[in-house]
Amino acid sequence: MVENEALIRQIEEAAWRAWPAARTALLAGWRLRAGPTATRRENSVQAMSFTGELAPDAAIRSAEAWYAAAGKPACFQLNALSAPLGLDAALAGRGYRAEGRSSVLARPLDVLPEEPAQVVLEGRATAFAMQAVADPRWPAAERAARAALFARIRRPLAFAVRTVGGEPVAGGLCVFDGPLAGLAAMRTATTARRQGHGRAVLDRLLVWAGRMGAGTAWLQVEADNAPAAALYRSAGFLPLYDYHYRVAGAAGTG
Repeated sequence: MVENEALIRQIEEAAWRAWPAARTALLAGWRLRAGPTATRRENSVQAMSFTGELAPDAAIRSAEAWYAAAGKPACFQLNALSAPLGLDAALAGRGYRAEGRSSVLARPLDVLPEEPAQVVLEGRATAFAMQAVADPRWPAAERAARAALFARIRRPLAFAVRTVGGEPVAGGLCVFDGPLAGLAAMRTATTARRQGHGRAVLDRLLVWAGRMGAGTAWLQVEADNAPAAALYRSAGFLPLYDYHYRVAGAAGTG
């Protein structure tokens, strides 16, 4: 049995709602997701359950056909609870490569940080919020796709924006989902890093989540993002479980 299995499943359900894909489908218990952003999270199979109505190999072929019709490479998001047993090895045997190794971190919200100054909360993806969480190097289509994804979220949410001289320099998103609060889209402008702005955004979102009544905050961080991992550890986040993607074809991000 996987440690903390119940909490992992709760977080995966919350993650499904916190990063909603433009297109979804059910296939033998798997959730197929696709959309216009460049993120793997929107363009992958969430394989947390498997009904067995199809043989695993047939289900994989059906998923590949669905993604091919969407003009995308098939991609699976996998963790220790992915089903059926042996799915990761089966995909590797079909030539899928492993990408995007990441960890989900969590912390209790029984003790909240002090509310930082110069951090504004926005209740939707306003132009001001998008300035903070969207990389200016992204093409216009990616910025629009991210804004559309944020607009699909059906849970209470808050964007936190740290400003300096009235200009946004860091931002992040928190989605409240009952006992859980998921953080995502954390970003600090390149010229403003290592100045405490990311921590101010993080603390403000934790305060908001705690006041909303969430008991646990969680977030995802890629294995090679050492600065972000250090920031989250300093804020009390601890590793809960790992995941990675298996991709057949071109890569995505996030």
